[in-house]
Amino acid sequence: MSGNGWVRTAPCAGDSRFTSEETAAEDPTTPLVASLLSICQGCPFRAQCVELVLPSVSLFDGVCGGRLWRNGQVLATCEGARPGELRERGRRPITHGTEAGARAHNRRGERACSLCLEAGRLAQQARRARKRAAGT
Repeated sequence: MSGNGWVRTAPCAGDSRFTSEETAAEDPTTPLVASLLSICQGCPFRAQCVELVLPSVSLFDGVCGGRLWRNGQVLATCEGARPGELRERGRRPITHGTEAGARAHNRRGERACSLCLEAGRLAQQARRARKRAAGT
């Protein structure tokens, strides 16, 4: 499935336990973590999940790609998970509050956050002022 359309069909779709703070704080050996990882065990989208969330880059807390993450570190792994699924070749993190951050949001097709919108607006305003000063 191309894009992120697979997210709606993933076995974890709509289950908030995968990203809850309580789950991330759980001991990796608890029944809750075991049940969530068992859902991931048969999931065909584990690698896409890691690529979408970028857990180590974003310091993710919760279950993603068949692993329990806390502060971007793997604490537990489901059976059958392969190391190759952990490749985060996706996007680099956005430097929020900068013009580059505004461009990064735009490249991703996202609406820029308020910090990046303001930085982009100020940069555009400065370019226009320099252009006016050079033309006079």
